[in-house]
Amino acid sequence: MALPEIISGHVWKLGDHVNTDLLHPPSHFSLDEKRMKEGIVEGILRLGAGVKGDSSDEGWIIVAGENFGCGSSRETSVRGLSVFGVKGVVAVSFARIFMRSLINLGIPVFESGEIQGCVKDGDLIRISLKKGWIESPDSRRFPFSAIDPHLKKILEAGGLVSYLRSEKHGV
Repeated sequence: MALPEIISGHVWKLGDHVNTDLLHPPSHFSLDEKRMKEGIVEGILRLGAGVKGDSSDEGWIIVAGENFGCGSSRETSVRGLSVFGVKGVVAVSFARIFMRSLINLGIPVFESGEIQGCVKDGDLIRISLKKGWIESPDSRRFPFSAIDPHLKKILEAGGLVSYLRSEKHGV
């Protein structure tokens, strides 16, 4: 499974130091997808985001500030984002454990400090993995830091478990 050349989705804009316990409250930790999704919806309300509804046909791309995903970094928060339809996360910087959880579950991460001030909730943006840019609704393009080649292999496999399976079986 290869990463698409272009990822597009609607912006879910968040600020700096977004704590995972606010993003996906511990009271919603579950393996049940409906319960996880409800937790993300509650997180939207807690964080005061302008995102409406619980999904988007095009999916969501979180655009955040510094230290995105600080706090508990529980994997269930990332699973909730995946169930909610998050296709990628752009941030100025990431809490390291949370960033690896995103990658391990197949959600691409992009470090870029320039686009956050140029988008709002609901904007449709595009990300070119091949060319290394994020395109705003007004067609401006912003660079993102290169993805580590090993992490890119994990994302291309669809996550860490799929990557390890393919390595084990030589696929």
